[in-house]
Amino acid sequence: MTETHRQQLRLGKCIEDLDKLHNVPELKTKRATMLCKTAQKLFENAEEARLNGDEESSYVYYMKYLRIIAYISKDKEYLKEKSYFNNMLGTKNPNKALDAAEKLKSSLIDRYAKEQKAKRLNDIKESELFKQKIDESRKKQMEIVPIIEAPTPLGLPGPDEVTIKSEQLYSILKSGKLKVMILDVRPGSAYVESHIAYHMCISVPEECISPGQSANVLEQNLPAASKEVWAERASMELIVILDWNSTEVIPGKTLHLLKTILLKWDVKVHYARPPVALKGGYEDWLLKYPAFTTNPQAVPPRQEEFLDDMLSEIDYPNWSDLAPVTPPSRPKPHQLKPGEPIIDRASKAVAVQIYEERARMQLILEQQERLADTSLTLEMQRIEAEQDWEKVRVQRESEQHDEVRAMFLLREQEIISQLMQLENKQYDMEQENLSLREQLEEYQRREREDAARLADSIASAAHDKEAEAERARLASEQAAAERELEAKRARIADMQAQRVQLDQHREQLQQQRLRKQHASRRARRDDDSDSYMASPDSPGATGLNRSHSSPNIPKMQSVEEDMIIPIVDRSTKPAKVAPSSDMYQRDFQPVWGRVERGLTGLKNLGNTCYMNSIVQCLNNTNMLVTYFCSGEYLGHVNRSHSTRGAIAEELAAVVRALWSGQYRFIAIKDLKNVVAKHQRTFRGCEQQDSHEFLTILMDWLHLDLQFTISVPSNKDDLPASEKAWYEYTKSKESMILQLFYGQIKSTVMCTVCGKQSVTYESFSNLSLEMPANSNRCSLSDCLKLYLNGETIPGWNCPSCKEKRDALKKLDISRLPPILVIHFKRFYVDPQEYMCNTYRKKQTFIDFPLEDLDMSEFSLNCSNKNMYDLYAVSNHYGSMEGGHYTAACRNTVTSKNVACNKHNGYGKWHKFDDHLVTVISSAEVRSSAAYILFYACHDPASLS
Repeated sequence: MTETHRQQLRLGKCIEDLDKLHNVPELKTKRATMLCKTAQKLFENAEEARLNGDEESSYVYYMKYLRIIAYISKDKEYLKEKSYFNNMLGTKNPNKALDAAEKLKSSLIDRYAKEQKAKRLNDIKESELFKQKIDESRKKQMEIVPIIEAPTPLGLPGPDEVTIKSEQLYSILKSGKLKVMILDVRPGSAYVESHIAYHMCISVPEECISPGQSANVLEQNLPAASKEVWAERASMELIVILDWNSTEVIPGKTLHLLKTILLKWDVKVHYARPPVALKGGYEDWLLKYPAFTTNPQAVPPRQEEFLDDMLSEIDYPNWSDLAPVTPPSRPKPHQLKPGEPIIDRASKAVAVQIYEERARMQLILEQQERLADTSLTLEMQRIEAEQDWEKVRVQRESEQHDEVRAMFLLREQEIISQLMQLENKQYDMEQENLSLREQLEEYQRREREDAARLADSIASAAHDKEAEAERARLASEQAAAERELEAKRARIADMQAQRVQLDQHREQLQQQRLRKQHASRRARRDDDSDSYMASPDSPGATGLNRSHSSPNIPKMQSVEEDMIIPIVDRSTKPAKVAPSSDMYQRDFQPVWGRVERGLTGLKNLGNTCYMNSIVQCLNNTNMLVTYFCSGEYLGHVNRSHSTRGAIAEELAAVVRALWSGQYRFIAIKDLKNVVAKHQRTFRGCEQQDSHEFLTILMDWLHLDLQFTISVPSNKDDLPASEKAWYEYTKSKESMILQLFYGQIKSTVMCTVCGKQSVTYESFSNLSLEMPANSNRCSLSDCLKLYLNGETIPGWNCPSCKEKRDALKKLDISRLPPILVIHFKRFYVDPQEYMCNTYRKKQTFIDFPLEDLDMSEFSLNCSNKNMYDLYAVSNHYGSMEGGHYTAACRNTVTSKNVACNKHNGYGKWHKFDDHLVTVISSAEVRSSAAYILFYACHDPASLS
C-alpha cells in the first residue's frame, strides 16, 4: 500500500491507543456458531478497511478477529467438530489475519513516530520563523525614524480561553506593560534546576498542592522565596500557571487543582481574570526561548500517562500534630510560720502560669480554626463529588457506546470511593476537634482558678497605688485575652455553621440523586446485548471489556461448584502430581503503560477491593517480592497439598506482573478463581473481610511452599518455647512461616494455689481489641489490652482438683520479621444480637510509622526489637457498604526486580484498586486503618 492511498491517522496517537479499542465483550454466553459468524464479519471488515487505506480500523478489526479466534479454539463445540468450524472460518484466514495485523502494527508504529517527529519539527520551524520575524521587525524599527503609532495589541488570550501560547506570553513579558505572575507547579527540584527568567516567576511545588486546600493553607506550605511574590497575586493583571508539558487543564491534575484553589478557595482575593495555563508547559518554553531560562541545558522528564486520581488528598492536621500538653504541677502554697508576715511569693509563678495557659489556649484555638477551615473546604469537596456523581450517572445512562458507558461506570466507582474516604476524614477531624475542645475547657478552668488566686493574692496585699495598678493591669490583660479568644471562637463558630449548611445541602443533593436513580431504574431495563460489528469510531462501536466495571458483573461460578465429585479410593494408585500453573498463559487483561516498578494498580472485578488491598500490601513486602521475582520459590512448591501449589504460583505471577513496570493496572482473575475453587466464601462478587482473606491466604501459602528442615536430636533439652515451635512445624518450614509467623505464650495461674499451666500457639497476625468507649487510643494501648491478664472463672485447677478462678496472661515468645497487626473493628451489636447485626468501631488509633519498639511486649528483651511500618490495609464505610484500599511505602531494592531507587522509592502510595497515587506520611494514620504491616530493622536479632 503506497503512502498516497493511506487514510489520515485519527483513532490515536500511538499503538497503545488502538490496543484499548480491540477488546471484546464477555464471550462465555455466546455459542461457537455465532462467534464464527461474528469472526467472519470482522475479518471482512478488516479486509475492506485495509483495501480502503484505513490502517487503524483494519488493525483494530483484525485484533478483534484474532481474540475471538483464540477463544473459539478452546470452546468445547469447536473441539468436537473442528473441521466444520474451520470451514466456516476459512482455514487460511487466521494466519492471514495474523500476518496482516503484524504488518499493520509495524506500519502504524512507524507512522505514529513520523507524525510526532514531523509535528515537533514543524513547531521548531514555526518558532524559528517567529524569531526571524521579531528580529526583522526590530531591525526595521531601528532604521525607521520613530513615528507615533497606535499601540500594538499584547496578544492576550480571549476571555473564554484557558491556555496561553509561549509566543503570546513572550510578547507580553517583553512589552512589560502588564503585571504578570508565573506560578511554576513542577517539583521544587525541577524549578531550582531551571525556570523562566522572570522576576515574578515563583515555585508552587506540586508536592504542596492537594485537592480541597484553601489558598491560606497552600501559602503556608510554599517555599520561603515564593511567599513574598505570592502575596502580590491580587494586584496581577495576568496569572500564568505551568507544569512540564500539559497542553490543557485536565480535572484532577495539578494545574486544575491550583486553578480551583485560586478561583474557589482564595476568598480574600478577586482576580482580574482567571489564571491561564502555558500551552505545552515549560518544555515548550524551553524549546522556543532557551535564552529566557535560568538553565537552557535542563532535560524534561519522559512524559508518562497515568490515570486521573479522583480521590481527594486533603491536607489537614493529624492527631499526632498536637499532642496533649501535660499541665505543669501547681506550686504548693507557702506554709506560714507563727508571726511571719503574709507575703504571697507564688503570685509571680501563678501569673507566669496564667500566661502559659493562655498561650496554650491560643494554640488550641488556632488548631481549631485550621480544622474548621479545612472541614469547610472538605464539605465543599463532598458537594462537588456528589454533583460530579450525578453528572456521570446521567452521561452513563444516555451513552450508547458500551466502551464509553463502562468508563463512566468506572468513574462512578472512583467517586464513590472518594466520598467514603472524605467521610472518613471528616469523622477523624470531628474527633480531633472534640479532643481539642476538651483540652481547651480544661485550660479555661485552670485559668479561672489561677486568676482568682492571683486576684486574691493582690487583694490581700496592702491597698497602695502599686497594688491598685497591678489589679487594673491584670483586669485589662484578662479582658483583652478574653476578647481575642472570643473573636477566634466566633470565627470558628461561623465556619462551623457554614459547614452545617453545606452538609444539609449535600444531603439534599444525595437524596435527589437517589430518587433519580430509582426512577431511572424503574423506567428502563438494562440492555446487556453486545454489538461489536460497527466501526471503532462509529456511534455503535464497542470494544468493551466488561471487567472494567465493578458492579453488575455476573458472579463467577466455578465449574467445580456444581459438579458431584465421586468418592474414589485412591490409596491403591500412585499420587498424581499436578502440572505447574506457569505452563499456561494468564490473562491479566492489562492496561498497558510504563509506570514505576511496583506501582501497578489492580482492577476491581466486582467487590474484590478486599483482595486487591491485601495483595498490594504483600506486594510491598521486600523479602517476599525478592523470593517470588528471583524464582527461588520454584524449588519449594509443594504439589502434595490440597491446592497443589496453585495459590503460591498465582500470587507469584501477580507479583512479577506488578513489578514489571509495563502496566498501569491488571486484573487478578486467575488468582481469584483459584482462591474461589478452594474456599467457597470467596466465590461470587460479594464483599468479604480482608483480614479473613489474609489469614487463609497465609496458611495456604505456607502449605504450598513447605520444605523439610533438620530437627535437633536433643529436642527435649531445648527451652519450652523452641520445643513447642518444632512440634508445631513438624520439620516443615516455608518462607511464609519464616517471615510472618510468631509465637504466643499463654499462662493460666490458679488464684488459690498458684499452679500454672503454660501453652504455646503460633500466629500469622495479632488481632487486637480496642479500649471500650474510646474514640482515640494508641497502638501501645491495644497491645497492653491484648497482653494484660484476664480472670477466668471455673478453671479446673490440676493441683486443687477443683474449679477455681484463674488469671490468664499472654506474652509474645517469638516475634516474626514481618509483624502483622489487625484491629477488631467489627462487632455484633448487643442491641440486635438475635439479628446477628454487625457494627464498626471508628476509633482513631495512633500508631508509629517508624521505630515501633516491641521489646516491652516480648519475652525476648535481649535486643531492641524495632519495626518500621510499610503497609496499611484500610477499610472505609460500614458493614452495609464499604471499600478497601492500601497505603504502602515502596522500599523494595532487589536486583531481581531491576528496581533501583526510582522516583517512587521510599514514598507512600495509595493503592485504590486501579488508581495508584502518591500520598504524604500524614495521611497514613486514620480511623480507617484496619491491618498494619511492620518490618523488623534487624530480622537476625529475632532468632
